[in-house]
Order: sequence, then structure tokens, then C-alpha cells
Amino acid sequence: MITSPGRAGPTPGQTTGVPMADCRGLGRRERLLLMTVGATPVSLVGASTFGVVDLKTLAVGVLLPGLLALAVLLTVSRRSRRLTAEAVIAGVVATFVYDLFRWAFLAFGWMDRDPIPHIGTALGLSPGWVFGYLWRFVGNGGGLALFYYAFGLRGVVAGVAFGLVVCEGLIAVLVYSPHGQQTLFPLVPATYVVAIVGHVIYGAVLGAIHLTRSRRRY
Repeated sequence: MITSPGRAGPTPGQTTGVPMADCRGLGRRERLLLMTVGATPVSLVGASTFGVVDLKTLAVGVLLPGLLALAVLLTVSRRSRRLTAEAVIAGVVATFVYDLFRWAFLAFGWMDRDPIPHIGTALGLSPGWVFGYLWRFVGNGGGLALFYYAFGLRGVVAGVAFGLVVCEGLIAVLVYSPHGQQTLFPLVPATYVVAIVGHVIYGAVLGAIHLTRSRRRY
């Protein structure tokens, strides 16, 4: 089920089944900020592969100001805090389940390298694998979940569709970026499977968590 982002709020006394962390209690500007900050980490990784600006510079110049703006919003908006916390936790869990699948391919040698430690190295932080996975789980996974929640999506079908859209963006970066496959991973049959199935897993888990928590409240 996909909930329309522009749908009007409930009238007094009306029962809607909208959870406390649903985006419809937020203003348009709040939701836009949450979506923008949520999409930034994964977008910066893709942008850095074009070789124009490195990831560290992008993180300081683009991500940091966004996080500061988000911190201000979370200070003044209880509903934004609730939604952000639930979204990030759900995104971390969904990313972990995705990575269980991806790690199996690495363990069996079907992928020649793990691209995640490179993120930490590109940030100039050590150990690279720690900061790389911190970015992946909280930044990429949690951030995309924040976009998903703030946009107003809900349910497994919507989650799978969302995951596939994100996957299309990843494949586009790998195809069109001059350094995409060198920086991240080469496009071969095994990595196509990991990317597509992994993002389906991520989206399905994310959608299921959001839907389950919504039903438990009502």
C-alpha cells in the first residue's frame, strides 16, 4: 500500500490508523528536509565516483550542513524525532538483512571484493571498514529509510518498489560513472544478482517493519 504524501489529515475524532511516526503529522518543509538529508549519504557516494569532488569534501560541504539542519528540526519537533528514530532503526535492520545475503556472495568468492571499507578510506578515516560500515548502515540504510518514511510510503509492495528504484540508481552510477565500477564493484552476473535481490530484501524488510509497527499501535 502506498500512502499519498499529500493526503489531508484526519478530522477530530476520526480513526485513521495513522501511527505516531507517520509523516502526515509533519509539514511539507519538515518532510522535504527529512527526505533530502535521508537521500544525501547514498547520493554522495555515487557522486564521488565521477571523480570531480571526493567523498570527504562532499561529506563536509554537503552532508554536514544537512545534518546540522536536521539537528535543529529534531530539537523543535517531537514528531520528527519519533519518525527519524524509527526510520533509522528500521533502515539499519533492513541493511543488515540485505548484507547477510551479500556477505554470502563474498564468503563463497562470487564477489571479488567488499566495496564498503573504501567508503571509510575515502573519508580519510581509520579503520576504513568501521567507518565504511557505519556510513552504510546509518547513512545509506538509515538515510534511505528516512526518505521512505518521510515520503509517506508503507507496506512490503511499496518497500520492494522503493528498493528497486534505488537499485536502478546504483546500476546507473556503475554504468555511466567513469570510476563507478572501479570504486564500487564491477557489473557481472553475480553482482547484478546481489544488487537486485539485495535491494528487494532491503525494501521488503523496511516495508514490513513500518507496516508491522503501524498495526501494533492500532
